[in-house]
Amino acid sequence: MKSVFIDTETTGLILKCDTIGSLEALTEMLRRKQIPISKADIGPVTRRDVMEAKAIKEKDRHLGVILSFNVKIFDDAVVESEESHVRIFDDKIIYSLIDNYSLWVEQDSADVDSAIFNEMTPIVKFTFLKGYIFRNNNPAVFGIRVDAGKLRQKIPFMNESGKKVGIVHQLQNDGKTIPTVKTGEEAACSVQNITIGRQISEEDIFYSLPTPDEAKKLLKNYMHKLNPEESKIFNKILEIQRKINPVYGY
Repeated sequence: MKSVFIDTETTGLILKCDTIGSLEALTEMLRRKQIPISKADIGPVTRRDVMEAKAIKEKDRHLGVILSFNVKIFDDAVVESEESHVRIFDDKIIYSLIDNYSLWVEQDSADVDSAIFNEMTPIVKFTFLKGYIFRNNNPAVFGIRVDAGKLRQKIPFMNESGKKVGIVHQLQNDGKTIPTVKTGEEAACSVQNITIGRQISEEDIFYSLPTPDEAKKLLKNYMHKLNPEESKIFNKILEIQRKINPVYGY
């Protein structure tokens, strides 16, 4: 089926649907609720859609999202959304899709400052435990200990030289997936597209890798939200990254 593109308001959310009928129905419902739409289209959610939503989010965080109705979300779009913190609301029931989005806006608006901070890459230091190699690659799975901060899934991290290693794909404890690992805790960590013995080795120390924009926001607005140990780690991250990019965080 040929893609149908509806160009409406300049700043608004992105809508992807499976049919012309669902596209028209959702567009009308959003307009009745006075929710602007920047793009309404038929077809899967792509990485380009996420990049467009990311640009919109810089102007309005509540409109920099994607509503996906009964369509496929490409893998690279999922990865990009996780790295860019762009929300994709996905549902097969029209009313649920609208309700879930509206509820999120309401909850997020209650404390925007905390919502923005919690969405950012957390400040973390963790270590590859010796003797805990569970899988060498595809994905690499190894034991880690969090030395400072709170590690969570889907965050980028670097080595002590400042080179990006990858993204924490999944965290597990006793064979069960867990969302976070706190200071002093240990867990199994999986990372795609790396091989143990090449990019990483036992006893390596890693740091989370905030984007330059996140580092700037942390310095300007959120240092008070970091505990003393996290502040120390963040300063170390700044020191490492500024050897590579002197304007990192400025």
